[in-house]
Amino acid sequence: MQLKFMLIHMMLLMVIMGGCDVNVPDTRAFQDEFTSEFMQSTTETEEGYYTFESGTDGYTMLFPVEGQIDDATYYNPNDVNEILRFGVQNEKLNMTSGFKLIYEERGLTERIDINLNMLSTRVGYDGEYDVFQHNNNTYYYAKREINDINAYIIFGYIKADSDKKGIKFINRLSCLDENCKINIEDEEEIFKILIKSIKFK
Repeated sequence: MQLKFMLIHMMLLMVIMGGCDVNVPDTRAFQDEFTSEFMQSTTETEEGYYTFESGTDGYTMLFPVEGQIDDATYYNPNDVNEILRFGVQNEKLNMTSGFKLIYEERGLTERIDINLNMLSTRVGYDGEYDVFQHNNNTYYYAKREINDINAYIIFGYIKADSDKKGIKFINRLSCLDENCKINIEDEEEIFKILIKSIKFK
């Protein structure tokens, strides 16, 4: 992981010093130095997304090209725990998306009931979760609307089927001003693209 960070920093330095063979994308993910350290390549993996690699080396996932990681709140004390926040501001739709991921690799991830209770408490949810499987992971998924401020929270717990790895994934959606209407169906599809792209290593 450190080698990858060094290579990306060298690439950015070459551009600053006038290297003409390397082009850094004009996207928020690569214009922000901290965020760029987590991207596997300057080439989009899918349209609108790079591939993010966790600082724990425990998983990868798609990452929006206009996403920016909050370096002030990033937490990675060891290889089995990581807290990551990133935001995407969509001025065209007049809204913002704030994401939070909590990654763990320990025995407690097997206790689905405990993890869902912790997630529900964190987002103020009192209800059931939809459950589905995809690529050797099991997904527990729900959402709720915050009626008085035209906002939503989409959230889920992703558990590796054959390992003690899990991620709590929270997406908070809100308007930049009153002239906004969130299309929750579209935002759910984006959320599902991100969580289904998670590959535990």
